[in-house]
Amino acid sequence: MERIIEADLAKLKTDMLTVFHMAQAGVEKALRAVFARDAAAARAVIASDAAIDGLECTLDAEILRLLALHQPVAGDLRYILGCMRAVGDIERIGDQAVGIAHRALLLEREAVPPPGSLEELAEATRAFLVRTATCFAELDLDIARRVCEESEDILELNVGILKEMTQYMRDAARPMERAVQICFIAHGLKRVCDQCTNIAESVVFIREGACSRHRCD
Repeated sequence: MERIIEADLAKLKTDMLTVFHMAQAGVEKALRAVFARDAAAARAVIASDAAIDGLECTLDAEILRLLALHQPVAGDLRYILGCMRAVGDIERIGDQAVGIAHRALLLEREAVPPPGSLEELAEATRAFLVRTATCFAELDLDIARRVCEESEDILELNVGILKEMTQYMRDAARPMERAVQICFIAHGLKRVCDQCTNIAESVVFIREGACSRHRCD
């Protein structure tokens, strides 16, 4: 006979993936706003943030209900606690999408396209989001570790963009505002990947029962 908790855990998983995909869609729209100068996409990201915040609150309440009602142990407890950790990271991905969307609106009238290095970071961020969704949905330890390991590559891309924009700003003939906004967008993408790494670390915790934050080994 199916354990009583199974249905509640299945719903929790579905709700977690729903809010994750909402945050992922927000990042994608924000990137469209940056690279296609799509102001409507940027405004859609900003408007949808309240829904993500609302789902975070709903999930927090649901997790507390599961802990109180079922008093889970072992793997069930690790899964619920892992979700408790991950839901905050998902909400922050949504926040970063909103921040990027705001920067995109400031760059909307900019005739010069964003640098190729930012496109590279955007593609890496998209890949991080896809792998993070998979590793959480399937509790795939190998993918989780891969996400953790590749976080250093994201950091290098971000640092490279900051150096590039610093050089850009040294040329007094070029507007500094554009470079500043590009730096903020790059940092926002890097933070999205940081949150993905945190979620992957939560998967490691669920599977192994050990804290892997700052380690992933």
